[in-house]
Amino acid sequence: MSATENSTQEMRGHSRVEVSEVIRVINRQTGMELGRLVNISDEGFMLLGSQPVSEDNILQLSLEFESGENNTSPIQIGVESLWCHSSNDQTQYWSGFYIIDISDEDLERVRHLTG
Repeated sequence: MSATENSTQEMRGHSRVEVSEVIRVINRQTGMELGRLVNISDEGFMLLGSQPVSEDNILQLSLEFESGENNTSPIQIGVESLWCHSSNDQTQYWSGFYIIDISDEDLERVRHLTG
């Protein structure tokens, strides 16, 4: 784990859990896919995408499940983008988000994912 990842982990209130299914992260304002969910907690998540995400922005996102029992409806969340780093080969981007708005029902679904 790098020094940056370690310091980011220390700032988190909850440990993030890697997701095993494909969950697409969609910007609800533009309809564009930002990437795929990598891990998530009650407070935030990380995604891997093909385009960088600007830091310090407020976004309305949808977490859309491609298969499995959660295929019913997307999780709707409001987030703040905290950071974005390119991958080692600079073809993809890791981005971190803090959840600032989520319904009680969708929060329960996130908790089910982190189970």
